[in-house]
Amino acid sequence: MARKHGGREEEERYKPRNSVKGQVLADFIAEFSPRATSITCVVEVRPWRVFVDGASNVAGAGVGIVVITPEDLKLEHSFRLGFRASNNEAEYEALLAGLRVVMDLGARKVEVYSDSFLVVSQVQGNFEANDPRMIEYLRLAKQMMGNFETVKIERIARRQNRHTDSLATLASSIVDEVPRLIRVKLVPEPSIAAKALILQVTEAKRY
Repeated sequence: MARKHGGREEEERYKPRNSVKGQVLADFIAEFSPRATSITCVVEVRPWRVFVDGASNVAGAGVGIVVITPEDLKLEHSFRLGFRASNNEAEYEALLAGLRVVMDLGARKVEVYSDSFLVVSQVQGNFEANDPRMIEYLRLAKQMMGNFETVKIERIARRQNRHTDSLATLASSIVDEVPRLIRVKLVPEPSIAAKALILQVTEAKRY
């Protein structure tokens, strides 16, 4: 049926009630039906947290590491250094050992926490390394950090790193013949030694 309105002819169309309901249902299905286009879900991946500390005393040197996985699982490691090391060298060994552990576990995003002002400052680029051994340690640390997608290193207060410090002290003063519940591994030579450098370069090429 048609009628005139404002000098123009408008056509009114009437649809049966069932036809209107059918169209509403069709529109609803079309709106919520899966489309061919893909949907990308962005999942936030939490980083691995690594707390490291090195200790050096008259009895020897050791490294303590506490790794917290993205699932909040805590892993503890102690490494006894089988060579004489200064406190700064032990701190670098702690950083390198921590990076090796999480690299072996497949971590891609890492946050490292250390109470060593010198190590953190040199890695962050705030201080230059002048000592030849510190230069080698810094070079190796940055090389290993390149194996990860992201690595952030931060300095924390010693009181926030007490547990890791205890593991490092344990490893530095342990006697081989005394059984321990915590497994303490041996680092036989400095990480910047020739053999260790060759090993690290080989590992870096695999990733």
